[in-house]
Amino acid sequence: MKQRYRAGALLGKGGFGSVYAGVRLADNTPVAMKRVARERISSWPSGTRIPMEIAMLKKVRSGCSAIIQLLDWFELPHSFVLVMERPQPSQDLCDFIRKRRFLPEDLARGIFFQVLVAVRHCHSRGVLHRDIKPKNIILNLATREVKLIDFGCSTFLTDTVYTKFSGTPLYYPPEWFRYRFYLGRPAAIWSLGVLLYEMVCGVLPFRCCKDIISGQLSFQRQVSLECQHLIRWCLCMYACNRPSLEDVFNHPWLQTSPAPGDSCPPPVQPEPAAGKVSQGCLLGGVWCLWGLGFLGGWVFWQRFGLLEG
Repeated sequence: MKQRYRAGALLGKGGFGSVYAGVRLADNTPVAMKRVARERISSWPSGTRIPMEIAMLKKVRSGCSAIIQLLDWFELPHSFVLVMERPQPSQDLCDFIRKRRFLPEDLARGIFFQVLVAVRHCHSRGVLHRDIKPKNIILNLATREVKLIDFGCSTFLTDTVYTKFSGTPLYYPPEWFRYRFYLGRPAAIWSLGVLLYEMVCGVLPFRCCKDIISGQLSFQRQVSLECQHLIRWCLCMYACNRPSLEDVFNHPWLQTSPAPGDSCPPPVQPEPAAGKVSQGCLLGGVWCLWGLGFLGGWVFWQRFGLLEG
């Protein structure tokens, strides 16, 4: 590894590892080098000897410019090192928002569109990111192009319920706090709603899990009615009332925006329209009936809007 790359200053440190600025020696290309201690790796894909993060990055690494590209990786005795592209000049979206207090809707629209493109590509490749937030979005300051980064919490996208959450609690959907399970696609839409609110208002919509469960949403700044509608739709309390990704793409608030960085293919299978019972919802309901008993299953179906009355 030292013959091909040179590590430099520490860029950031998180729960899954430390990221350093680096250079590829062959051509002096800037790279980011993430070192993850073997003992910190909690998820390994079945039948492989590589961490989930590497496996997920390999699944999404072609066909989308809005996702950070994995260039190389190395297995060391006590850790793994991931070598990724490092756009220059760049800044994470969290710092970008903080320095401006909030983002004008036109700027937020262009960034949000590119994040949607990245998420659509992930889902088309069977990957659920699970930690969509400004800190995990890198913005090229020269071109305004974005990169979705940090797949340390990612996993395979399925249509069945998840009973473990990995990510940032203030971006978790309410069904996780109420029932301790969730469906991948509606949970992703919730986190996108939190992201959009944070961009246009400069603060998080909810301060704690109790706020998330209550669902009381107010806007701290003047925001257009169309933008408010999209945010409220994404932050619906009931998962099956949230829009699909394609519904979000087709929302009037996004229709006035150009399509920067839209280099990703459409999803392999279209997502169900909002309000319709998807295969995932049905499978989730069956799972709950089996695992939690009749009463628990009935509450799940009633709460998620799958039963009338």
